[in-house]
Amino acid sequence: MEKMYRSGFLFLMVALFSCGIGEAQKSLSLVPEDFEKQMASEGERILLDVRTPGEFGERHLAGALNIDYNGSDFDSRIGNLDKTQSVYVYCLSGGRSAAAAQTLTDMGFKKVYEMQGGISRWIAENQPVEVGNFDPTQGMSFKILQSIIRGAKDSVVLLDFNAAWCAPCKKMKSFMPDLITDCSGKLKVIYVDYDSNPQLVSAMKVASVPALMLFQNGSEIKRYSGFVAQEDLKLAISPLLKP
Repeated sequence: MEKMYRSGFLFLMVALFSCGIGEAQKSLSLVPEDFEKQMASEGERILLDVRTPGEFGERHLAGALNIDYNGSDFDSRIGNLDKTQSVYVYCLSGGRSAAAAQTLTDMGFKKVYEMQGGISRWIAENQPVEVGNFDPTQGMSFKILQSIIRGAKDSVVLLDFNAAWCAPCKKMKSFMPDLITDCSGKLKVIYVDYDSNPQLVSAMKVASVPALMLFQNGSEIKRYSGFVAQEDLKLAISPLLKP
């Protein structure tokens, strides 16, 4: 009887252990607001944009690493990432990021967060993006920038030319999320890297950074050169906001 009990106990333990081994890791899908909050709660983490390089160049989240999900080197490049860090992944609308998140968990990444609705929903909720690789004379990217500015009918657009080496730029960038909140989410911020976009800098007549431009209904309302305090920006933007 005791032998049968032990055999049954061992069988149960093996079965439970086997179930644990076979249980698949799952990624967590978050809406943009929660996605941003979760990222902010961590120090070291990886933000992964799995769209094409062309899409990434048009606009992307600040600090994102671009690895094309449909690229032939996707698995090998993902394999070089630190699996001990949390990975936050997004695409245009959620399809590729969901597939990429599953690939990441299958490859052994323990904490994977995927953004619902992708960068399209992120922008629709007036979250800031960085813009890069614009060609104002030939490139489609410049047209996309114009469409964003003209399409923001219920929002004010703030075009922020900045650089990684610019201390005032970093200071202003740090309070932009609070400024967006102060403006009831009706302020759309677009970041443009000064060093990466010489043609756009020339086309927009930007002589130095930081440089800010306010747009409403597709038209430039005001521009600033140099550091601008959060309260001063709020005072300039508030009258432009529609109730």
